[in-house]
Amino acid sequence: MPDEFDFKNYKSLEEYSETLEGSKYFHGLYLRAVNHPIRREILHIVNEREKILKEEIYQVLSDKELVSDLSVLEYNLDFLVKSLCIENFDEDSKIYYKITQLGKVIEYLK
Repeated sequence: MPDEFDFKNYKSLEEYSETLEGSKYFHGLYLRAVNHPIRREILHIVNEREKILKEEIYQVLSDKELVSDLSVLEYNLDFLVKSLCIENFDEDSKIYYKITQLGKVIEYLK
């Protein structure tokens, strides 16, 4: 049975969908992503803007007293990227985040 290391380099839903194990793994990953309170709040924040910097996300979460350590934010951002809910991209030598179609599920969750 494959484990998470078998899927660590996957970058698209199509790659996960090639096998039953990949589909099951992605489904679990996606559910853990959108059901976690901090990640859910990150999805709300990113969904409100076309693009956003990590520092801006951190400031909002810090103001809401959800995150007090940058490493916690980075872990959760990486989790959301891996679960294909958000994407990061480089623009003007800065890393921005934007919502993906899969991340837009947040519009239907409270």
